Amino acid sequence: MRGLWITFGPMLAAAALVLWGGERLAKRTVEDRIPVDRARLFDFAAMLRGELDRLDRLYADHLEEIASGSGWLDHEAMAKRCENLVGLRTCSVFVAAHKESEISGKKPAVGSSSRIPEVIAEGEGGRIVSRNTVVLPKEVLEGGDVPKGWLPGPQRGHRVHWIRTSDARVVAFVIDEEELDQQLQKHFAGWLEAPLAPLREAGEQAAIEGPGGKMLLTPQGERTGPAAMVLPHRIGLGEWQVLAWDRLKTGTTHDTATLILAGAIACSLLLAGIFLQIQQGRALRLAEERVSFVNRVSHELGTPLTNILLNLDLAGRSLEARPMEAQKRLLLIHEEVRRLGRLVANVLTFSRSERKTLELTPVACVPDQVVEDMLAQFQPSLDRRKVCVEWQRGASNSTRLDPDALAQITGNLISNVEKYAASGGWLGLTTSMENDRLKLRVSDHGPGIPMRFREKIFDAFERVHGGVSEGSSGTGLGLAIARELARRMGGELVLLSSERGATFELDLPAPSHLAIVHSEVA
Repeated sequence: MRGLWITFGPMLAAAALVLWGGERLAKRTVEDRIPVDRARLFDFAAMLRGELDRLDRLYADHLEEIASGSGWLDHEAMAKRCENLVGLRTCSVFVAAHKESEISGKKPAVGSSSRIPEVIAEGEGGRIVSRNTVVLPKEVLEGGDVPKGWLPGPQRGHRVHWIRTSDARVVAFVIDEEELDQQLQKHFAGWLEAPLAPLREAGEQAAIEGPGGKMLLTPQGERTGPAAMVLPHRIGLGEWQVLAWDRLKTGTTHDTATLILAGAIACSLLLAGIFLQIQQGRALRLAEERVSFVNRVSHELGTPLTNILLNLDLAGRSLEARPMEAQKRLLLIHEEVRRLGRLVANVLTFSRSERKTLELTPVACVPDQVVEDMLAQFQPSLDRRKVCVEWQRGASNSTRLDPDALAQITGNLISNVEKYAASGGWLGLTTSMENDRLKLRVSDHGPGIPMRFREKIFDAFERVHGGVSEGSSGTGLGLAIARELARRMGGELVLLSSERGATFELDLPAPSHLAIVHSEVA
């Protein structure tokens, strides 16, 4: 597990970092502009215009009422009326283009720094006009088609409204715009609740701008850029505007190409980590198998050497007194030497195969003779284990193949029966030639091989444990070398299905070395 994280952990972390970085790089902030709802805005603007027109008419009616009373009311009554009207600072009465009287209205709030302008007639007395003065033009004083109007003040904050009550009488009012705006804001603070409800529910960003650019209503949320819609409305109380902005809906999206690239890099890192982990696992397993192989080979070499030394000692002691026993001991020594030779041959063959130096040399030989010689080497051991051998010969013709390789394959197959299937008491051999192909079948009545091991047994260092092993040792190379040799000879070694024990079949190309080869010249 530690090896897993040492190899795969950094690659996994790198893949996660690449994915995170790719997601951050691919992330894009997008803004969708939602246009203002024109229908709702027009409805609201219509209601506001109606209310502004009503207030403008109402204020104008009060001014006309005061102007109409200037001809018959005394000064005290006029002053009382002027004081009761919001924003009215002075009322000047002009008769025949001359100022007849000036009446003070409502006093400005304490602390107000703005000076109330003076209203005079144009050319009055020929005096020098100060900066804080509003001059009524002659066309206003001498009559005309326009009965009333507005004049701007000399400074911001005051305006003059004049009304002609007769051909010779003109009344001019100085209006304090700041006080008037304050009263309008108080009024609209309550009045706007109902008209604004549809706009607020829809999330619209709307505002009302009064005279002088003062905001009577500020929009909800953050404005972005100039207003998308402007609905102006001019009245006597000033110019008003309804402003509206498009809403911006902010969202996120991801660049597909960047995400695909990051995903591809992350997958490559993961695959590289998996590959490295597999390779590391294979290397570790191979190292463990090689250590185990060395241990098993050491044991396998030690056993016959011990038997050889023991039998040599016993044979030497009984050579004169018991010659028959000495001969028996010598036969056992011969058997152990052959066993040692087969083991060394397997190890050498495996080593050459690993180094890619294994070479085969096809020569003329008789397959049955090769099998017979190999069987003869195992016969004493098989007899001791009471294994009955049945051989159906069918490959007595001379063929071309590598006899050493065939002998080693046959020896490994018979050795497996000797080690693991001797309890069955039977070894079956069948050799046959079919269409220039040699078939060798080795069967036994042993415990058999479980289905899950049918292919693994051909891997190097693999051994079947449990019910198949009878406690015998082995290097785990026999079947792997046998199949490798078979395939190098152009054939195959397989495990056949059988009701009892195990059956291995060797299939090799074996052309007759006496065959005449015909060549055709094109």
